[in-house]
Amino acid sequence: NQPFPAGPSDGGTDDNESWDQNGNPADQNKAARTGFALLMLSAGVPMITGGDELLRSLNGNNNPYNLDTSVNWLNYALAADQRAFLEFARRMIAFRRDHPALRPADFYSLQQLFWFRPDGAAADAAYFNNPDDHAIAWLINASSLGDPARAIYIAYNAWSGPVEFTLPPGHSWSRVADTSIGFADAALNASKYTLGGRSLLLLVDK
Repeated sequence: NQPFPAGPSDGGTDDNESWDQNGNPADQNKAARTGFALLMLSAGVPMITGGDELLRSLNGNNNPYNLDTSVNWLNYALAADQRAFLEFARRMIAFRRDHPALRPADFYSLQQLFWFRPDGAAADAAYFNNPDDHAIAWLINASSLGDPARAIYIAYNAWSGPVEFTLPPGHSWSRVADTSIGFADAALNASKYTLGGRSLLLLVDK
């Protein structure tokens, strides 16, 4: 075993394929918000490790379960970015709790879940199978699942630059979160939304 902060801690080779956003703290925090939001908005049981809600870092150690050192301890003396992320995590967890459409007993039917390309057209197999397509959106027919909202719309931009999404018509959308900026409650009166790179947009029609 190698001591903190060196890694890997299990004595293996460091073949980790993760990426640190070129060391940019703002991009790292955005990536954490996007990942946490995707987890909270997915069907199934969210799998969270203690400390994820605090931006916990293992400082490069890939398997530190056996280390009784600061690399494996939770530090509750939170920095400003950790406090901001904890508030984001709390609000995402609360949104999931308040919307049973995100917790279906069975997987969604064809009448409950709809996939869209950024231009607003339906995403078909050709779109999903094209490796050059880096953005996707989906709409949950929430009211059909006993949800207080009519619909929930999620757009995900995995591209490095901004992507414009055409929003599904016939809805009164309110923005809940844009992970490029965090929680951002606001009514939307536009039919399109430009989402920053590597970010997620969450809208709700109440």
